[in-house]
Amino acid sequence: MLDVGCGTGHAVAELASLGARPIGVDVSLSFAREWFPACDFREGKAESLPVDSSTVDCYRAQRLYHLLAEPEKALAEARRVLVPSGRIILIGQEYDLWALDSDDPDLTRSLMRAHAQRMSTPRGALKYRALLLDNGFTDVHVEVQTAVHTDYAAVAPLVSQIAAGADGWLAEQASRGSRGRFLAVLPMFLVVGVRAGGQE
Repeated sequence: MLDVGCGTGHAVAELASLGARPIGVDVSLSFAREWFPACDFREGKAESLPVDSSTVDCYRAQRLYHLLAEPEKALAEARRVLVPSGRIILIGQEYDLWALDSDDPDLTRSLMRAHAQRMSTPRGALKYRALLLDNGFTDVHVEVQTAVHTDYAAVAPLVSQIAAGADGWLAEQASRGSRGRFLAVLPMFLVVGVRAGGQE
C-alpha cells in the first residue's frame, strides 16, 4: 500500500501494525523517519513516485490533492504504479463547505470562500469523483463523513488562517471558544476507485 503525502508517517505506521506493507512517500520525511524508523519511507512527489510500475495494490492520499496544481499528473502516476484492479483512495476536506457559527454569517461565508480560493484546487474534494472517472478509474464510490469541532483550541491555527486580518471576527471566535460556544463543521470526503485492468 502506498501512502502519498504521508507527512509525519502516522498512517504508515498504523497500516504496518495492521499487517499491511505500506510505503510512505513525501517531499520531506525527517519526522517520519525519526518517529517510525522501521517503516519504509521514500522521498518523492505525487507526480513522480519512487515506485516501480504495476507494483502497488492500493494507493492512498489524504489531504493532498487540494494542494496540487495539476492533480491529473498525480493520477497518471497513481495509474502507473497500481496493479490492474488496484484501488485508489482519496481523502480530503471540502473547505468551501466549512460552516462556522458566527454573529456575522455573511462575513463568515466571505472569509471561508476566500480561504478556499487560496488552495490550488479550492473545490478539490468535490472533484475527486470526476477526476477518477476522467482519468481511467472505474467503480468509483463516494462517502462523506462530517467532522464536528467544538474545541476552539484544536482548530485555532486554521481559524486564524481563515480570518486573514479580520481581527474582530477572529476575536469573536476566540470568545466563543472561551465560553464553550465554538462550533465548526467540516465534511470529509472519501472517494475510492479501481484502476482499469490491462498492463500499460
